[in-house]
Amino acid sequence: MILNIIFVAIGGSIGAICRYKIDKEINKKIKHHISFGTLGVNLVGLFIIGFSYSMFTHHFGSEHLKLFLVTGFLGALTTFSSYALHTFKLFEQGKVKYAIINILLNNFLGMFIALLGAELGKYI
Repeated sequence: MILNIIFVAIGGSIGAICRYKIDKEINKKIKHHISFGTLGVNLVGLFIIGFSYSMFTHHFGSEHLKLFLVTGFLGALTTFSSYALHTFKLFEQGKVKYAIINILLNNFLGMFIALLGAELGKYI
């Protein structure tokens, strides 16, 4: 049990640091109402989680690696709370068009990216 917690904690620490760095770098380069940094980390994380799901389901099943990667790293890398807050702020500022675009990009594009990762994981 304690070993599982350690794997999640290490993965989560690395994922949180990556999210912070990637989010800041993307948002520094792309100034927009929509947070492309949050979108970027979410899309990358969704692809990796789809891919990982297939790899763990079809090819191997290391529980420690799964806890490290999926629960820890990807759990901290992807961020529903930041996405929700950005969307809420856009609505609050009257930028309804951007809020809706943000919802569509994160949800529909995100689901497509996760499915793409899962499909790729089946064939590797």
